[in-house]
Amino acid sequence: MTNRASARSGSTTRSARWLVAFALLALMSLFAVACGSKSSSGGDSAGGGSADTTPDLVRPASGPPKTGGKLIFGVEAETDGWDPTQNRWAASGTEAAQAVMEPLSAFDADFKAQPYLAESFTPNADFTQWDIKVRSGITFHNGEPLDAAAIQKFLTAFKASTLTGAAARPIESNMEIIDPLTLRLHMSQPWASFPTNLTAQGGTIPAPTTIEVGKTSDAASRTPVGTGPFVFKSWEPDKSFQATKYADYWRKDANGTQLPYLDEVDFNPIPDATTRLASIKSGDVNVTTSSDEITIRKMLDDGKAGTIQVVRATGVADDTLVLINTTVPPLDDIRVRQAMAYAIDKESLDQVTQTDPALSIDSVFAKDSPYYADTGYPTFDLDKAKGLVASYQAEKGPVKFTFGTVTDPVTQQAVQAIQSMWKSAGMDVTIQGFEQSAFIANAVTGKYTAQIWRQFGAQDPDGNYVWFAGANATGALTLNMARNVDPKIDTALNAQRATPDENARKEAWATIQQQQTADLPYLWLSHVRWALAASNSVRGLDGGTLPDGSPSMGFNQGVIRVTQMWMDN
Repeated sequence: MTNRASARSGSTTRSARWLVAFALLALMSLFAVACGSKSSSGGDSAGGGSADTTPDLVRPASGPPKTGGKLIFGVEAETDGWDPTQNRWAASGTEAAQAVMEPLSAFDADFKAQPYLAESFTPNADFTQWDIKVRSGITFHNGEPLDAAAIQKFLTAFKASTLTGAAARPIESNMEIIDPLTLRLHMSQPWASFPTNLTAQGGTIPAPTTIEVGKTSDAASRTPVGTGPFVFKSWEPDKSFQATKYADYWRKDANGTQLPYLDEVDFNPIPDATTRLASIKSGDVNVTTSSDEITIRKMLDDGKAGTIQVVRATGVADDTLVLINTTVPPLDDIRVRQAMAYAIDKESLDQVTQTDPALSIDSVFAKDSPYYADTGYPTFDLDKAKGLVASYQAEKGPVKFTFGTVTDPVTQQAVQAIQSMWKSAGMDVTIQGFEQSAFIANAVTGKYTAQIWRQFGAQDPDGNYVWFAGANATGALTLNMARNVDPKIDTALNAQRATPDENARKEAWATIQQQQTADLPYLWLSHVRWALAASNSVRGLDGGTLPDGSPSMGFNQGVIRVTQMWMDN
C-alpha cells in the first residue's frame, strides 16, 4: 500500500511503487538488519507480513554450473558512489557493491548472521567486547592482505564519517590487534547482536589504501577495490557499473570449481519498474528486481506462462510509511500528527496502490512477528482528524505543509491519494517531487516536513536501533530522520541490545512500539514485498551458499549475491 523509501521477512506490497527511490536502504545498509523466517509469508519472522504465497517459478539446471558469460542486472536506481564509509547505498548500491567488495558476516537460510570474510566472532560474557578473526589467505584485488589492520582501518573510517559514524557509535576507538588476523573491539554498551550489523554496508570491507579516514576518498568512491568475486572495470553513472571475474578469488564451490562462474557482470540503473521488466522480456537485461506490486503481478503472470523466471523475496520486509520531521511546525505538534494518522483511509489507499490489505501495518513489525505489540495505533476516523485540525487552528493557525515524494508516477499517485485525505481533514498540503539522491539527502539533513518513505526491514530488530535512537536525532546528518527523542524508547533500545534473551527483547520492543504510537514520528502504511525476474537462461537464483557450504539467505529486500549465478545457454 505504501512504501518506497529506505527501509526492507517478506516484502511489502503497499508501497511497492511508492518508494521506488527511497533507498533508505541506502543508509539502512550501513549496518544490516535482523532475523526472521525463511518463508516469504512472514511466519515467525521479525518483520513478516507478506501475504503472497506464490512459489518461486524457476527452471531446473541442465547440468553442473557452466563458466563464462556476461550477466546484465537491471537495478532500480543509481548510487552516489562505492565507498562504504562515505556513500549512500540502497538496495541497488548494495547489489552492485557486493559483487566487488564483501561483508564480514552474512545471513544464512535461517536468517542468522554467520561469518563471511570473518572466520569467527567471539564476545565476552556481557557482550561489551568482540573479537573479529578474519579468514587467512584472502587478498584484495590490489594485492593487499585482508587482516586485522584492514578491518581496523575500515572501522576507524566508518566511525569518523559524518554519514556513518552514528551507526558505529558503540565501538570504542581503542581497537586492539591481538594477532595479524584478530581485531578486538571494545563497546561502550553491551551489543549482543553485533555480528548481524556487519552483513551489509557497515561490514563491507574495501582495500585499506582506498580508505581515507575522516574525509571523502574519490578513489574509493569511484573505483572500488575489494575481495569480491568480481574486479571493478568501469562506472558510467546512470548507465552502467561493470566488473569482471577475479581469477584469484578465494572461494570455490562444493565441487571445487573456482568461483565466480560468470566472466562479467553489468549493473544498469533503470528507474522505471515497467521498463525493467520489459527489458527482461526483450533480452536486454538478464535479471531485475521490483517492489512494485503491479509489476510483480505481471512478473508472476509471465512466470506462469514460462517466458521468465520469478523468485520471491524471503526474510523481513521494509515498511512503507510517512516519515515526519517532528521538529518542524506544524508537525512538531502531536495534534497534527494524530490528525494525519486518523485521516488516512488505508482501505481506499490500498485500492489506489493495488496493495494486498493483508500487508497493512500499524507498527514497525508485522502482526505475525514475535515482536509485534498491539498499541492502539490510530485507525481511520475523519471526524477525529477534523477535530484535531480545528483545535490546532484555533490556537496556532492553518495546518499547512509540504509532502515530499520521488518522481515515479505510481508513487506520486499514492501520495496524491494521501494528500486528498489530509485535505479532507482540513489540512493544506502541497506535494513536491525530488530525484532520489536529493530525496534521501533531505531526510538525513532535516530539509523536509513529511515524506513518503520505505525503511526498517532489519532481519534482527536491533538493526533499527540507529534509526530510532535519540542520540542520532541531531546534527548535520541525522540517522534518526524523524528527529524524535523519547527517553523511554532509548532505555528500551539499550535493553534489547544488551541481551540475547528473546523474552526480554520482546518486552523492550513492546515499549518502543507503544511510545512510537504515542509520539507518531511514523505513520505506518504497509509492508513491502520484493520479487526478482530473470530470463530463462539464468541459474543460481537461490543466492548460492555461504563459505562453509550452508545455504544463504537468498534474495532479500532487492538484493541477491551474484557469486554463484551462471548462464545455462
